[in-house]
Formats: sequence, C-alpha cells, structure tokens
Amino acid sequence: MRTLFIDTSSSDVSIAIVENEKIISKIIKNIPNQHSIYAVKFVNDVLENAQIDAKDIDNIMVVNGPGSFTGIRIGLTIAKIYGYLLKKDIITVSSLRAMALSSDAKIVIPVIDAHHDNYYYGVYDMFDNIILKDNFNNKDELLKQISKYEDADIVSNEEFDNGDIKARKIEYDIVNIINHYKYELPSNPHFIVPNYLKLPQALEGKHD
Repeated sequence: MRTLFIDTSSSDVSIAIVENEKIISKIIKNIPNQHSIYAVKFVNDVLENAQIDAKDIDNIMVVNGPGSFTGIRIGLTIAKIYGYLLKKDIITVSSLRAMALSSDAKIVIPVIDAHHDNYYYGVYDMFDNIILKDNFNNKDELLKQISKYEDADIVSNEEFDNGDIKARKIEYDIVNIINHYKYELPSNPHFIVPNYLKLPQALEGKHD
C-alpha cells in the first residue's frame, strides 16, 4: 500500500510517500506564506525521489485543518486534483488528532495558536481516545483543560510560550497516523471539506 501524505495547514509543508509502513520519500519545509508556490513541486519531488509515478499511489491522506485557512485550501485542492484525475481514495485527518497520534504521552493536548488569545485544541489519551473533541475557544477555557492534566504533553505545530501556555513543536509521526486511519472510509474527492472549526475572520460578520 502506497499513501501520499499531504499537510499544508501550518507554516510547515509536509509531503511524504509511505509504503508498507515505511517512509520512502519525505519533504518537510518551513515556508510561511509560500505554500502555493512550492506545495505542488514538493509532491512531484517526493514522487520522483521515490521513483514512482503518481498513478502508482494507492490513496491520499490530507490534513484538512484546523490551521491556516489558506494553507488548508491549498492542501485540499492538491488532494482533490490528484484524487479526481488518478481515481484515488482520499482520507482526511484533523491536524490536532495527527499531532496527538505523534506523541506517546498518556495524555496529549494538541494546541494551535489562533491568535488574539484564542486556540484550537483537543484532549486525547495514549490510545487515541478523545477526551475532549477538537474545538476553538479562548485562553481561559484552554487553561482549564490544561489544569486538569498536570502531566499532559502539550504539543503544537509551532513552539510557543506566551507565559501562560507553553507548547513544544511536534513532528508528525506520519507512519503512525496513516496506520491509524488505514481502515477509515475514504471520501469522494468532490465532497472533502476544510475542518476550520471557525469561520475565516472576513466571513464571521456575515454569519447568522
């Protein structure tokens, strides 16, 4: 089984080919605001490095958010195009759950800084049981969750320490993520959607 993994939801772009539980080609680059320039090239590069043709992949896994609104759209667009043209199944995965699956701590709190003292976060245990489903909320609500789990591994796609909340940057365990989702029902390329958890700021005032 060959899986093309795509994540453009943060300042990092992560593209990989996994075959039989082994990464055979991978590119992870920190390129803020340049995803539209390099993401497709990186997909082509990992395929070339793996010495396989795009038609020879079996499925596609794409991170559909939460995270950067623009970045999420870029990743989903690439996955949709490849999925549609090559007739490949697409599996979507939450960025927060992907981070939780990349930690071996008993309790994991994946966090993404959404700015203005707001955060995307969830709470998972080491068996990927959802203790608190992924959500968008303010700093005070996040701190309440952190206070419940003194030994929790607080992870993020970017290392940060704002005085109240400190998170370490975690690199995806792509093989583990793919293994966890390999029996997930795939999505029709036409119907995969972003997992924003909140509206883009420009649209919030228009929502009723």
